[in-house]
Amino acid sequence: MSDEASVHVEEVDEVEVGPVEETLDEAAYKLWRKAVKTGTWDPAEIDLSEDKEQYEQLDEPIRVYLERFCSAFYNAEENVALLFCPWIMAASSLWQQAFLSTQLVEEFKHTDFFDRYFKEVFGEEKRQEALANPVHDTLEERGQRLVDSLNGDGDRTMRFVEGVTHYQGIIEGVQANTGYQIFLNVFARKGLMPGLSEGFKQIQRDEGRHVSFGLQVLRNYAHQDERYADRIREMYEEYLPFIRQRYGQKMKVDGREYGPPSDERGLERLMALYERRMQDIFG
Repeated sequence: MSDEASVHVEEVDEVEVGPVEETLDEAAYKLWRKAVKTGTWDPAEIDLSEDKEQYEQLDEPIRVYLERFCSAFYNAEENVALLFCPWIMAASSLWQQAFLSTQLVEEFKHTDFFDRYFKEVFGEEKRQEALANPVHDTLEERGQRLVDSLNGDGDRTMRFVEGVTHYQGIIEGVQANTGYQIFLNVFARKGLMPGLSEGFKQIQRDEGRHVSFGLQVLRNYAHQDERYADRIREMYEEYLPFIRQRYGQKMKVDGREYGPPSDERGLERLMALYERRMQDIFG
């Protein structure tokens, strides 16, 4: 393992992959029940009263970083909320579709949280600048391939494996979970932005279920057929350069250039999670 991958990854992503012998329908039903029971938080009820004052007291470099960090999350949540229906349609059974329907609702809920946060804390105009996030650029095309497969164009199972690899496996399972760890270490553990901290905690809990199911899907198919295993590995390798671009970015403001905070350690954290997902899927 590389030096980048040697960073300790804290157990904050709430990802739980069931036993190998568990079927996808069993996993989906268990996560469906968990979502029904615990996925009921309301973005409108989170107290943001301290965040505005703390935000205004931040030095410019960390304030700009926080704005662009959250803009990237906001854009990503809205993007997938609008594009996710084909993932539900492509699933092969009632309970897999039922669980994935909870993910769609949660993506809209996360969008609702960031919409409120920008309106009440940052200002809506701050959304115009975001950390680059190129792994989302091909998500619409991925969804169209899923739709096409439902109409008999291509291998439906392979298209579903590709869709889950792209979104739950790579975007949520590696890139977004890296972001949660960064926020925890750069802001939350320092007592900063308590409302945003609560929002990220709730979002992370939701996405832990999404990633849990995604990894179970990928492990199941990887062990079922070497074709699927090869394609999953290929896609992780293909998208690694794109997800690496999210962290370590420099930011320009009125001619001034800032790097990320020193404790971001984004690439190190990302590579550690990348290695963990390889282990989750392939053992």
